[in-house]
Amino acid sequence: MNARTRFVSFAVLGVWLAAPAPAGAHRLDEYLQATRLSIDMERVGLEIDLTAGVGVASEVVAWIDANRDGQISSAEGERYARLMLDSLLLSVDGRPAPIRLDDIRFPHVHDMSLGVGTIRVRASARVPAAGAGRHRLSYFNTHHPESSVYLVNALVPADRRIQITAQRRDHAQHGLELDYDVMVDASWARTCSLLLAFAMGGVLVAARRPLAGGGTRM
Repeated sequence: MNARTRFVSFAVLGVWLAAPAPAGAHRLDEYLQATRLSIDMERVGLEIDLTAGVGVASEVVAWIDANRDGQISSAEGERYARLMLDSLLLSVDGRPAPIRLDDIRFPHVHDMSLGVGTIRVRASARVPAAGAGRHRLSYFNTHHPESSVYLVNALVPADRRIQITAQRRDHAQHGLELDYDVMVDASWARTCSLLLAFAMGGVLVAARRPLAGGGTRM
């Protein structure tokens, strides 16, 4: 192996070691909380996946299974989901955005105890209609920080008028601060241009029209 080949091999190994581990490879003693945010003109969607490693699974089940019968009832699941959402902080343009629960799915307790079951929480927040210009969203997760690791990302907006311009996370990814621009609706811009053109045309016609009774014959 020549020097160039050795250099390339070590460079590839270094990049591989430096790359973050995938979400599914979290440590067995951690509670992985992965959040995906979606932004719309009047709504913020939250997709939160919670996966307990086998080392903390019994503790997480105990938080949810209040009567300790080894099963998670609908009432227990909803109670836990609402408590979890209460630990999230979400604001748009500096104004708090209350989060509501839309859906909750729990795996079987046996799967959770093996560290392979994922709790799926779906929630949303209604926000004032975003006008054209720059906006900022802030998100922070404070749910059980003593045993958790966090991931947070923003999805590409479905509405093409919304363009994400910057994302900033804290070191532990508890939170995300996101800047986005809302562009003017193209159809509305065309309508405004046509109205302005008609208005200018009317002004020009009025300016060229002779004044009534304003002429005299020689």
